[in-house]
Amino acid sequence: MFASLLRMATKYGFTDVREGLVEDIKGAYPTKWGDFGTARVLGEDVFGSPKPHPNAVLNLFVGQNVRFAIPFAYYRASIGGFSALMSDEPGTVLPRHTLACAIYGMCVTQRMMPTTVRTISFVLNLIVCPDMACILNVNVTPYEKRTEAVGKLSDIMYSGRQGDVLSAPSLEGVTCERCTSSLVLWHAARRSACWEILPTAFAVAKSWDELQ
Repeated sequence: MFASLLRMATKYGFTDVREGLVEDIKGAYPTKWGDFGTARVLGEDVFGSPKPHPNAVLNLFVGQNVRFAIPFAYYRASIGGFSALMSDEPGTVLPRHTLACAIYGMCVTQRMMPTTVRTISFVLNLIVCPDMACILNVNVTPYEKRTEAVGKLSDIMYSGRQGDVLSAPSLEGVTCERCTSSLVLWHAARRSACWEILPTAFAVAKSWDELQ
């Protein structure tokens, strides 16, 4: 129903109706990192049940030029990986250009966060933790222990998250209080940086400011 109303309002120039519809989804498709963190509903969940496929939402926003929502719609579609982006179900097939932008942006965003794990394990002082129960309790020099820490952190931070690199990982019971605090701050900074590049990664705009 939302899609039909939006298409009709756009086609016949019902500006007030279109603006009302767009206003209803702004909270679920934020343009600011702070709003993303405080949103109660994100992405296609805003449309209720049955929840539409992320590809269908992306096609709608691109087709109807709902520009502010397009970067995050791309991101939501990319979370499912190649199989979801290549869906051939009715209404979910992405046009060639849209698909190319989605795949490229997905690769860019997913490449950022594993780099964070390597930086934490090989560069930052977080690797020198005296707590024997902490995953980051490795010596300063042994390469093998650092490599093992990278693998464990990667599993914790990214396994089973289906490419959702913007959500905070759960470190409870894995790292000590000191390391958890530092990891959370560092990881949040990297997620924020990842958020800032969404418009360029998915070839929508040069920055979020262009979409406000």
